Amino acid sequence: MSGAHQVLQQVFGYECFRPGQEEIINSVLAGKDTFALLPTGGGKSLCYQVPALIFEGLTLVVTPLISLMLDQVEALRARGVRAYALHSGLDHRQQQVVLDNCAFGDVKLLYCAPERLASDEFRARLPHLNVRFLAVDEAHCVSEWGHDFRPSYLLIKEVRQELGEVPMLALTATATPQIEQEVIDLLGMQEPAVFRTSFSRSNLVLVVRQVEDKEARLAEILQKVTGSAIVYVSSRRKARDLAVWLQKHKQIAATFYHAGLKAAEREARQQQWKSDRVRVMVATNAFGMGIDKHDVRLVVHVDVPASLEAYYQEAGRAGRDGQRAYAVLLHHPRDDKSLQQRFELAHPDVPYLRHVYQCLANYYKLAVGSGYFQSFDIDLSDFAKRYKLQAVKAYSALKRLEEEGLISLSEGLHLPSVLKINLQKQALYEFQVKHARYDDFIKGILRLYGGRLFAEFVKIDEQRLSHFLKSEEKQVRDYLSRLHNIRVVTYIPQTDSPKITYLTPRVHADQLFLNTKRLNMLRQAAADRLQAVQDYLTTKTCRMQHILQYFGEKAEACGRCDRCLDGKKKEVDLTPRILALLANGPLEARGLLRQFTWAEEEQVLDTIRQLLESKKISREEDKLRLL
Repeated sequence: MSGAHQVLQQVFGYECFRPGQEEIINSVLAGKDTFALLPTGGGKSLCYQVPALIFEGLTLVVTPLISLMLDQVEALRARGVRAYALHSGLDHRQQQVVLDNCAFGDVKLLYCAPERLASDEFRARLPHLNVRFLAVDEAHCVSEWGHDFRPSYLLIKEVRQELGEVPMLALTATATPQIEQEVIDLLGMQEPAVFRTSFSRSNLVLVVRQVEDKEARLAEILQKVTGSAIVYVSSRRKARDLAVWLQKHKQIAATFYHAGLKAAEREARQQQWKSDRVRVMVATNAFGMGIDKHDVRLVVHVDVPASLEAYYQEAGRAGRDGQRAYAVLLHHPRDDKSLQQRFELAHPDVPYLRHVYQCLANYYKLAVGSGYFQSFDIDLSDFAKRYKLQAVKAYSALKRLEEEGLISLSEGLHLPSVLKINLQKQALYEFQVKHARYDDFIKGILRLYGGRLFAEFVKIDEQRLSHFLKSEEKQVRDYLSRLHNIRVVTYIPQTDSPKITYLTPRVHADQLFLNTKRLNMLRQAAADRLQAVQDYLTTKTCRMQHILQYFGEKAEACGRCDRCLDGKKKEVDLTPRILALLANGPLEARGLLRQFTWAEEEQVLDTIRQLLESKKISREEDKLRLL
């Protein structure tokens, strides 16, 4: 049994690797730079976690999703692996503790956001961390022509050079051949081994439906396709309204999810869905990344996404267990106009960017020359309301300013309360003797969370602590704050605010340097991606084949999508079945449709039209009847 297999089985509890994983891991273990293209659900994280546990020293993982890195760190620790995440939610003292542990402790993985690489302090500490392997997740973010460019990824090449001869693994689930080569070049990969796992999903049925009433059609699909489902929409309000409508009018157990919910609420809704207490999750694209639920039977896009990369990544969350699953996109002619409007909101012009930059400086009361590497909480709705901006367009402007290297945005995430005892054990004992009113409280904390509190920050739950101490939660928070104020402990209460960080000193808006040529080229690249989506909607060929060709992969027709089935259906005449059903009495069209699979609906409707035209049936008072 190889080292990789031992780690897989003994640490992660899996018997065998998924397709492509073992080859990628062996390439990394051989010390080669490695580029790996794995589809959504392909098991990217194991491709760096397994080598990390085999290599001596530390593995540095660069990933843009803070919530995902926190989840992975927690999962690794539950398996006995020492791992840390360095992110903007930690204060300076916490960051130093993490780096000290990595330098002097047996830590195997350190996760950090790409923006961290811009910190001089972090870069100064990096050579002393014994980094032996560099993993780059969501590597397509380094390409400014991709759908998710993050300028801070461009720093990875410099960092890699500073680390010396350590192997690099670049992972992505979405990259066209053009983007793939650009990623390799921009990361400075040296003759990398390239692994491309096929994007084809033999169990996934791709369907596009042209519909007049999206809500009604969605309900019909949910009634016909059983099992767990995700429904993607383009706005927070629509997520809420559609989930409420499904529950109230269709008795379908549904909830909603978007980035505007408080972190605790997002977590609660996610757990309801993962545990099957709620069947349908109606969500914006804020939902799904890193969600490890394999039995999703259906993903429906009520609104058309802005790129095929985003669409296929979201659609790919269905059927990870290998069983038959459906990815359905509902389309109405008015969507084309709506999509163009969304495109304009996502790509504001240069004068608007300058205006938003000035508004931001006013919002934080920053003088010219100030703000460098300072972080601030950002309430986007309050910011937009105060300066009479469209929230969506303002957010797009902030993203463009981020791409220009002027600011960085962190996602809103739940950062739990943490606690560390600052005194040595003897000094703490003396404090307890001298201040008897804190004695039982401190003993309770130590019984619940143990001696780790003397060595590192530990996540705590004030509610759980209050139950343990048989006290009010408010009193627990009060005692912790008092102990913090007199420096017996360091107590950092939970927060879930998104943050904005200035990467350069604030300048006058009219002196703000913006690369206009680049911004215009990026707009055109986004327009091309939008056209690719529209081509997918209207293609007459196999939909899976169409997507695979977009990603540079040759493929045969899948035989499962609506286009492939349309060809097969033409060989099957549904007229006898329809006439036989109507022979039992008049039926509404929807009642008739319920007698067929939802994949047959378009053919049923076509056949009904033909029967009406040939006067074999009639429509009276919304019912179809034989003539």
